[in-house]
Amino acid sequence: MSDEFYRPTLTFPAGAYNATQVRLYGIAPKSPDTGILIPNVAKLRGKVGDLEVSISVTTGDLEEDKNQSNAISALVKTLRADNKTDGQIFSEIVNSNEPIQGLEGKEPKLAYVSKISIQMKQLGNVWISSTITRKQAIESKRIISCGIIVGYAYEGHTYDLPKPKIMILPTLPEAKIPPDDSGFEKKETEGYAVWLVDKLDECVEFELNQGFVEQLILDANMPGKRAPNMYAGRMMMGHRSGRLTE
Repeated sequence: MSDEFYRPTLTFPAGAYNATQVRLYGIAPKSPDTGILIPNVAKLRGKVGDLEVSISVTTGDLEEDKNQSNAISALVKTLRADNKTDGQIFSEIVNSNEPIQGLEGKEPKLAYVSKISIQMKQLGNVWISSTITRKQAIESKRIISCGIIVGYAYEGHTYDLPKPKIMILPTLPEAKIPPDDSGFEKKETEGYAVWLVDKLDECVEFELNQGFVEQLILDANMPGKRAPNMYAGRMMMGHRSGRLTE
């Protein structure tokens, strides 16, 4: 059997078979490129297990900042007690109707951030990140995350992508890859994860090309090298039954 055609271990968190489920396999961001924070201010960092959680506040009141930081930090530690990931923690905070102890009656600007780090020879490391606030997550009923996707499974078979894709996805990666899941569970210690999405979910894919300006701009737009399906070219060819002049 081909390496590009093997069977996944199908799992359905809702408890019902989903015929349009797509399983995406790839590398999920790890600490310190993922975490819970309140943006726009200096971060309070604390090591919780092997996860570095970032917490910050925006009130401008130092005493109030300290109280909010302590309250959120205590909540995170409590939720980490059963080895939950930072994404699961944020999800529980979003879905919980209970007020955060110490922050009753306030709306902390919690956000969840995950970043993909890209190493470039001349520019050093650059990042593509996805950020969603607690308020946005509640309104959209989604939590976004990013990952480097290397393969996918659909209708009971798994396929490898010809090259990795950097994607922002409308869900968090699962806490654990199930056993015998197309071999990806063996790479879990290296940061591999699985995202469960529906084929009609919206996502974002980044096309990554690295090179000189001469290659990416000048040479790529020389006559004869432009993609033949560009919108402007199609419109010109379709103008007045194909005639390019009046």
